Amino acid sequence: MSKFRRGLFTSVFMTICLSYVCCHGEEDAGEGTCEAKGDEMDNGFPAEVVIVNHGENLLDIYWVQPETNERVFIADLQPGGDTLIKSFWRHVLEVKDRGTSASIRRHVVAKHNEDNIVNIGLSESIDLKEDDRDLKLETLGESIYPKVVSYIHKRPRITREIPMGAKFRNLYPIDLEYYFDDGTAEGQYNGIIPSMGRSMINTYNTHAFILYKRGTKDLVDRITMVKDKNFIILQPDDEDYMSEVRETEFYKEVMQEQAYIDAYKEKTGLPWLSYYPRPVPMLHMWSADSIGQEHLVEITENGHPIQLTLKVISVKPRVFYIAGLLVPNEIDHIISLSKDKVHRSAVGNAKHGGFLTQTRTSKTAWITRHESPTMEKIFSRFSRVLNISDDRLQHDRNAENLQVVHYGPGQKYSPHYDFSDSGAPPQRFLTLFIYLKAATKGGGTGFPLAYGRRGLKVTPREGSAVLWYNMLPDGNGDDSSLHEGMPVGHGEKWGCNLW
Repeated sequence: MSKFRRGLFTSVFMTICLSYVCCHGEEDAGEGTCEAKGDEMDNGFPAEVVIVNHGENLLDIYWVQPETNERVFIADLQPGGDTLIKSFWRHVLEVKDRGTSASIRRHVVAKHNEDNIVNIGLSESIDLKEDDRDLKLETLGESIYPKVVSYIHKRPRITREIPMGAKFRNLYPIDLEYYFDDGTAEGQYNGIIPSMGRSMINTYNTHAFILYKRGTKDLVDRITMVKDKNFIILQPDDEDYMSEVRETEFYKEVMQEQAYIDAYKEKTGLPWLSYYPRPVPMLHMWSADSIGQEHLVEITENGHPIQLTLKVISVKPRVFYIAGLLVPNEIDHIISLSKDKVHRSAVGNAKHGGFLTQTRTSKTAWITRHESPTMEKIFSRFSRVLNISDDRLQHDRNAENLQVVHYGPGQKYSPHYDFSDSGAPPQRFLTLFIYLKAATKGGGTGFPLAYGRRGLKVTPREGSAVLWYNMLPDGNGDDSSLHEGMPVGHGEKWGCNLW
């Protein structure tokens, strides 16, 4: 078998200069750059248009001359490819199907570049049901929208880079280190894939990774992420070695997993991102059937009744807002226990050593429920809100210790998943994030794939919480649960995670 390689785009070098249009494409660059030349005074402002071909057919792109309506060919666009066109406000571009010559899309160039992202075959990339498109945050009412929850973008944010989870299986006889190709000579370290082992990352299509022999800079391979290719088997060219590998239990398990992933994708249209084989979750999962749906939880503490409401603020992913989960003295208590413990946050698999990265620049501390009676009371309240028995919220059973995070100005945690495929069934089934201290500006929690990629932003209120499920009811990781700790603008942000 040949060594694993996946290239995303194939494009040819071309320079087409007409009286109005000039197009430049770079060989193997995955995108072209085209210029639609016109009278800047008549057309207002220069603008850039990104056209993305999510479909399976070859497309032709034309500039429509304003006086004669004549079509001037600019470039072709391969399936899965994209191109950047430099044009002007109010110019007209037309996209046609190469095979049928049918006009697919006419785009009048807008003044602002964010309005000039043209997606062909968009429904395939968003994967929304028809009734999902009618879900609106506005239905929550003024008490929560837009002060507490809001959209991240005014319109769906579809870019050339599409978020995706990817699972690696390493059939090499050596451990591999993989680096994100960020344009530097070495790349950005992302972790280790052990020999006859696994790893999982959240990444984007078009991103490339460089694979080295562990502990060296001996190049083994370079792979480029491709949309919908979420399961990647890394294997050498050596046929004698591979004939022995095919007799191993690990290889047979990988082949079984590949077959299951293909069948699951065929049935559901979704990638299987969780551990395989994995049973369905046994813990309670609150329903999220409609925006604004509420679940009332009644608690008695020290003889006093408490009512807490879980309000659905997204159905895909399943996200709930909980007001007043903690009171001020409890917030102060958690922060006081953490201040002397916080240290720079790391990412990665703890088994192979976490590492520091600019994708996560916060500080972290861990607190057990047994550190004080107040913490015991808080954990018991969490159990009631989650509808999970209190004895299960122990670090040696179904919950981890409480992770406290601190963000200063400019600090963030870039979009990521909380679930993983670490080689065992246990997963971070849910995330309960409680806001302890809100920044004076910024620092919200974002879900970029919610609401058809308009995104959902939760603005921190001290003592409030946001709950989301990292898994689907069938045990798969929820691809739409991608989330981020948005950058702090001013002040500081304290929060805590329960997994």
